Amino acid sequence: MPDAPERPTEAPLRHTLFHIPPAVPFKNASSAYLKQDNQTIWSRNVRNILKETNAPLVDSALKGSDIIVIHPGSRWVRIGRATDKFPVSIPHVIARRIKGRYSPFQPLKRILNAEGNGEHGEDQMDTSPPGPSAEEVSECIHTIRSALRSRMTFYNIPYDEGGSKDAADYNKDVAAEQIEEAKDAYRVDWVIGKSEDETLIGHKVFRLADPEASGYQVRWPIYGNSFNTRYYNCPQAALNDLQTMWDAVLSHELRIATETFKQYSVVLLIPDYFDKHCVSQLVNMLLVHMKFRRVCVQQEGYVACLGSNLTTACVVDIGAVKTSVACVEDGLLLSDTRMLLDYGGDDITEFLHNILVDIQFPYRDIQLSRLYDLHVMDDLKARLCTLSEADVASRIYSFFLRAPGQHTQKYNVKAYDETIVAPMCIFEPKIIDFEGKRDSNPKRWDSEAVDDGDVGSDNPTQAMIISTQHLLNNVTPGGPPPAIDVKFEAGKLPLDVAIFNSVRAAGNDKIKKFLQTVLVVGGTALVPGAVHALESRLQAIAYPLVVNIERLSVTTSPPDVDPRVAAWKGATIISKLDLLSDMWITTVEWDMFGMRCLKERSLIERPSTVANN
Repeated sequence: MPDAPERPTEAPLRHTLFHIPPAVPFKNASSAYLKQDNQTIWSRNVRNILKETNAPLVDSALKGSDIIVIHPGSRWVRIGRATDKFPVSIPHVIARRIKGRYSPFQPLKRILNAEGNGEHGEDQMDTSPPGPSAEEVSECIHTIRSALRSRMTFYNIPYDEGGSKDAADYNKDVAAEQIEEAKDAYRVDWVIGKSEDETLIGHKVFRLADPEASGYQVRWPIYGNSFNTRYYNCPQAALNDLQTMWDAVLSHELRIATETFKQYSVVLLIPDYFDKHCVSQLVNMLLVHMKFRRVCVQQEGYVACLGSNLTTACVVDIGAVKTSVACVEDGLLLSDTRMLLDYGGDDITEFLHNILVDIQFPYRDIQLSRLYDLHVMDDLKARLCTLSEADVASRIYSFFLRAPGQHTQKYNVKAYDETIVAPMCIFEPKIIDFEGKRDSNPKRWDSEAVDDGDVGSDNPTQAMIISTQHLLNNVTPGGPPPAIDVKFEAGKLPLDVAIFNSVRAAGNDKIKKFLQTVLVVGGTALVPGAVHALESRLQAIAYPLVVNIERLSVTTSPPDVDPRVAAWKGATIISKLDLLSDMWITTVEWDMFGMRCLKERSLIERPSTVANN
């Protein structure tokens, strides 16, 4: 059959005479019209309404400008918008006017100190009921120096046995040099006598010449991962001080009025091993009392890892009074790997004070209970301390004493190995008085009534059980409760041992992965040589025990990120992600579910020790 003739192509009928322009070739277009959300008609309408009602407008062009990140700590609190490059950091301390008779607080003892050292003054951080003998204290210091000599011998660095004695002979004859007030660029405007302010916060507290004489009581609301029970008998008093401080920072530093809190959301950073009663009270304060729009809770280890541009690492956060260790894998903090060590930067400060006093510290009347003396020792710790054996040498250092009612005094102090012995206490913690700390900070309220949705915040982790296995009698995870205080005993471990046990708790197949990236953050990470000191000690533990381990690396935050604000920086990053939209807790949800919201509205993993119960 012959093929049908081919039909000619017909032009389509036009239903209109209106010319339809072709599609615009956006490939070569340079216009930014309608490419941002703030250019839409809905965004313009909202701005017009806010202008008519004179309501404050949050810049919608900057994502996260209506989010406030709060990172409370034992010594510092860091608050800022998610769009800020750096937070506002102030000392987390408040001085409140006393109403009634002054009652001093129970002294806190951190370092083992012989009873005979009381001649140096009534020291709030260095005095307590009768302690160990001078022989026991000397033995602990001798153990640290023996470890130092062994490492210096390994690196072929000579050790001067008489270096400390020569330093003591020099310091014995040092006299202070008077500096006139007109020549002191950093002179302090002291608050002497009565003040009109009801409360003083942050740096202003350090200007009090004598808080008791001025009618103030100085308190630090946070200690470790909970409220400071040494200063407060009930959580409401601590929350009152915290709200006063945070309100002042938001109002005076960030220029956010109290009436506009309802327009802002808050990202609250909590410790990896948190106290559920403390977290419950803080979230309730933010939502109910301060009336923020919503709150998101994030753990410090996870956001510190994110702030250091990492997704998988073993995070070591060395704070002022505690050290936290936890493993983060692909952006998720593994709850079984959490370790909470009961020492930090304040222990280094007091230990440095003790060993400098032993070599005739020129400033004889130093007392760490006085805030200006504590500031002197903190400054010396920041400038003197090192963990590099190559830096051990007899050197002369200068420091300035600015005390109320007198001219600034300049002192010279000579030290030898004291500059490295003090920070080595985190690797040789036998010198730390853990029992004295526990007695000075008793547990005043029970958190069992707080239902946290079985996230296991108060239960010993797998890493803690592994760390105390030598003290347990046939105790398995998920079994009957142990006969010892697992959390307390695990908090005494040296830092390098605690890190290895934390990695072991992640599983044998993940040990190598986490040891390849150990991230150290916190103020103590700034000590010179801290990274190498930790890495060499971890290598000595891991290489004989881990088969075919290729690399073990310890690092700190990138050069452009201060390790002290790495966690806050990571929280600002996550605040701008769409992932956060499913983690907000509103006031209505908090009233209905309370702490159980964390089970669904956070990345907190449920530990296996709870899941097996």
